[in-house]
Amino acid sequence: MTDSALPWVWSRLVPAKMADCWVERLHFLGPGSLVLHRLGSRPTVRLEAYLPDLSTGRELLDRYGGKLRKDTSAWSAATPRSKPLRIGGKLWIVPEAERSLGKKAASPGGLPSLFIPAGMAFGTGRHATTGMILREMVTIPDWHKSRTLDIGTGSGILALAARKLGATRIWALDTDPSALAVARRNEEANFPSAAIRWVKADLARWRAAKPFDRIVANLYLMPLLQGAARLAAWLAPEGVLLVSGLLREQASEIEARFAQEGLLLQRRKRRGKWTMLCFRAPPHCHSAKAPLPSSDRD
Repeated sequence: MTDSALPWVWSRLVPAKMADCWVERLHFLGPGSLVLHRLGSRPTVRLEAYLPDLSTGRELLDRYGGKLRKDTSAWSAATPRSKPLRIGGKLWIVPEAERSLGKKAASPGGLPSLFIPAGMAFGTGRHATTGMILREMVTIPDWHKSRTLDIGTGSGILALAARKLGATRIWALDTDPSALAVARRNEEANFPSAAIRWVKADLARWRAAKPFDRIVANLYLMPLLQGAARLAAWLAPEGVLLVSGLLREQASEIEARFAQEGLLLQRRKRRGKWTMLCFRAPPHCHSAKAPLPSSDRD
């Protein structure tokens, strides 16, 4: 094997009690790509990800820190090529490589296809938390009439899916500028012109000028608990809020918190250890706890 053909290895130390969460977080890398090394009785483990290309390694470095090196062992397993992912009967998520190789996306009946690099570190729709939101999104009608907000956008996949489904007024927030750069490139790869407002901000500090008809938030427990009042205030009457990134045992706490803000639980979906919740705002009812000071622009 030549040096140029050697795979890359990204590694970092993580708390042993969080090892399972890291495995879930890096699920997109594919089976057989992750190795956990126990370090005796230490409270940390070394996580190693074996990668077929340098670009994915650099994304991991930018996103999570750690170290990157060439693999000098005999390991040579290649990450399996991802196949197109069908979302309900309305959308296909297609690896960017399929288009670069000149292949036609498998989209029976002329369904729209969303091209996302299969090896990227910010979300391709294959993780349960993202997939459940996508599958719920395609069941919601009239996206073209909606103001849409995506919080914690990462690769931009949920904002891009909303645009594919017909939304034209979309805001997408993330605190990581490298994630936003990736999301912008993904919009360029899928649409002839830019339309999504990519904003470097977080849920706790950003301010919305007007309520949103659709809000999607693939976050963790604490940001959702802390931002519940703001999310409820940002939701238009009869608007829909989809939240994910929750473990099963955390769902009841989120349900209770959003009930305090007057939102109605519509659906609960589970896949493995993860849960997605769908809330709806009651008609002509708006939370008085978090007003809407103006800062975004139409």
